[in-house]
Amino acid sequence: MLRKVIRNTTIISLGTLLSRILGFIRDVLIANFFGTSADLESFIVAFRIPNLLRSLFGEGFSESVATPTLSEYSENKKEFFKIGNHLISIFIVLLLVATFMGIIFSKFIVIVMAPGFIGNAYKFNLAVLFTRIMFVYLFLIGLETNIESILCALKKFFVTAFSPSVLNIVFILGILLFTNVLNIFVLVWAVITAGILEILFSFIFLKSEGFKLKFNFVEALHNNIIHKMIKLFIPRVWSAVIYHLNVLIDTALSSFSRIVGEGTLAAIYYSNRIIQFPLALIALSISRVAIVDFSQFNKQGNLEDFKKLFIFSFESIALFIIPISFFLFFNSKDILRILFLRGNFDNYSLNITSTALFFYSLGLFFFCGIKLLVNAFYSLKDTLTPAKVATFSLIVNALTSALFMFPLKIGGIALGSSISASVNFFILYYILKKRIGVIKWEGFYKEIIKLIILGLSIGLIPKIIFRLCMNRYLSLIYVCIISLIIFVFLGAILGLKQFKYLKVWKKLKIN
Repeated sequence: MLRKVIRNTTIISLGTLLSRILGFIRDVLIANFFGTSADLESFIVAFRIPNLLRSLFGEGFSESVATPTLSEYSENKKEFFKIGNHLISIFIVLLLVATFMGIIFSKFIVIVMAPGFIGNAYKFNLAVLFTRIMFVYLFLIGLETNIESILCALKKFFVTAFSPSVLNIVFILGILLFTNVLNIFVLVWAVITAGILEILFSFIFLKSEGFKLKFNFVEALHNNIIHKMIKLFIPRVWSAVIYHLNVLIDTALSSFSRIVGEGTLAAIYYSNRIIQFPLALIALSISRVAIVDFSQFNKQGNLEDFKKLFIFSFESIALFIIPISFFLFFNSKDILRILFLRGNFDNYSLNITSTALFFYSLGLFFFCGIKLLVNAFYSLKDTLTPAKVATFSLIVNALTSALFMFPLKIGGIALGSSISASVNFFILYYILKKRIGVIKWEGFYKEIIKLIILGLSIGLIPKIIFRLCMNRYLSLIYVCIISLIIFVFLGAILGLKQFKYLKVWKKLKIN
C-alpha cells in the first residue's frame, strides 16, 4: 500500500514541482514588468473571482465528491464512463450559466471583492473589464478539472500532475513575446489560451482510456449516483465558499491602501505564491493520492489501514513542511530579493511582500495539515464537518485580520490567516479522532522535536550564507545545495522515521 502511495505521490509531486518552477519564472517576469502596480492589482482581483467558482465547480467538487465516488466504480469501466459522461453533461450546463451570470454582474462582484477600488475609477473599471474576460476561463477550467477527477479515480495522475504547467508555459511565452504589444492584457489572454490548451490536453488522455463523450443532460439529471454526488456536494459548496471568503477577506482588507499601504494586494499575491509552492508540492500531492485509498478503506470498513495511511501521510507532510516553514521564517526577505527584486519590483515592494511572507510562514504547517484532514473527512463521505469548522475559522480570520492590520498593516492580514488555519487544524483533528477512534502516534512527538532541530538548522545556516555571500544568485545556489545536504544527512543522523521507510523500500508490501 505505502509503496503505491509513494509512487503516485511522486508522480504528482514531480508534475507539481515542474509547474511551480515554471510558476516562479512566470512570477519573476510579472514582478519585473508590473511590480506591485495598479494594473496588476486589477488583474489579481479579476483572476481571484472566477477562481472561487473554479474551486466550487472544479477542484472542490472533483476532490471532495467526484473522485471518491467514482473510485468506487472504477472496476466496471462501462458504468464508470457512463457516470463520467453524466458528470460532464451536468457541468457543461452549470458552468455555462455561471459564466454568463458572472459576465453580467461583474461590476457588482468587483465592488464586493475589492471595495477599496471604488475610489479609484481606473483600477475599478480595469478590474471589471478583466473579470468579464476571465469568466470564460471559468468554463474551460471547470470542465478540465472534472475530466481530471475521472482520470484520478482511475489512478491516472499524470494529467493532474502536469496540466498546470501548461498555464505557466503560456504565461511565460506571452509575457516575453507580447507584453510590449498588449501590456497588462497579456496576462488575461494568456489565461484564456491556457484554459483551451488544458482542456484539450486532459480530454486527449481521457479518450485514450476508452472514454467517449456523450452529452445527455436530461438523463444525467435522473441518475441516482449523480443525485448522491449532489447531496454530498451541497455542504462542500459552503466549504468552498468559506475558503474563498477567507481569500476575499485578505483581498478586501488589502484593497484599503490608506490603512495598509499601496501595493499590498499585489504583495499578498506574491507571498501567497511562495507559500503555495510547498503546499501544492507536498500537501496537495500527498492528500490527492491518499483520498483514493482512504475512500476504498472506508468502503471496506478497514479503519486500521485508514489510520495507518493517515499517520504515514501526515508524517510525510511534516517531514518536509516543518523545515520549509523555518526556512521561510528566517529567510523571507532574502528569498524574495533574489526572486523578484528587479525592474518594477523595488525595495518598497520587497519590504511589504517579505512582511506578508514572514507571517504566512507561521501558518504553513497548518495550511498543509488541513488539506489532509479535510480529504480524510471527504473519504468518509462527510463534507459537512469541514464546512462547519471552516465557517468558524472564517470568523476567526476576519476578527484577527481586522484587529492586527492596524498595528502590523499587511503583516496583520497574513497573521490573521495563520491564526485561523491553526484553529481550523486543531478542531478538525479533534473531531476526526472522535470519528475514527484512537490514532496511535508511536514516537511522533520525538519526531517533532527532531524536525524542529532540523528546521532550525535549515533556517539559520542559510541565513548566514545569505549574509556572507555578496552575489545573490550564487548565494541561492549555495543555500539550495547546503540545505539539501543538511536535510539528508542530519535527517539520517537524527533517525527520522520517514528516512527509515526509504531504507526498507524493498520490504514494503503491496496490497
